[in-house]
Amino acid sequence: MQNNQFLEAMQFRFACKAFDVNKKIPDCEFETILQSARLSPSSFGLEPTRYIVVKTASMREKIRTFCWNQPQITEASHLVILTSKIADLYPQSAYTTAQFKRKTGKDEKALKLYKDERYGGFLKANNCQDSQNLFNWSVRQAYIAASSMMNMAAFMGIDSCAIEGFGKKEVEALLGMDTFSEQIALLLTFGYRKENPKEPSPRLDLNDLVSYI
Repeated sequence: MQNNQFLEAMQFRFACKAFDVNKKIPDCEFETILQSARLSPSSFGLEPTRYIVVKTASMREKIRTFCWNQPQITEASHLVILTSKIADLYPQSAYTTAQFKRKTGKDEKALKLYKDERYGGFLKANNCQDSQNLFNWSVRQAYIAASSMMNMAAFMGIDSCAIEGFGKKEVEALLGMDTFSEQIALLLTFGYRKENPKEPSPRLDLNDLVSYI
């Protein structure tokens, strides 16, 4: 079996907690990571995730105070906050209308039927008609994009760490977010490891994970 470069990148990847503060990701390379997010799949192709790249050092210091003082918030080369749309995902919103029209090319009658029956029916069947459950569904799309970003970074020899440990309401307030419209899904840090891990992260064997029927 030939070496698979992507699997090698996956083996390289780990949750980097200590970044080299003296090494920065070139802008052109970080844009590639952002492009991998843009090209990630999302349910119904609605692309509900947005990406806030926090460049200002003082803002990163403030965010760190609401992230259990985790050092990677300020020490990593880049900090990205992934947010998930909520209000725009209701069937009758201008956003969903524009997205479906752009992606499906349906005429007005067919588009209304698609929104009301297929998309609206999906939300109803999956109990996504209230804002909290709609957010929960939207967040799952953000995690797909986050995975794409971290995998792309690893393929490029760049380290990353996904951060779920943060004061959500506090960071949203700091950013002045309208939480009716969107909320934070998770944070990602990118950069270069300060040192290699002492040993590879243990993983379950494939036979322990996969079954065939």
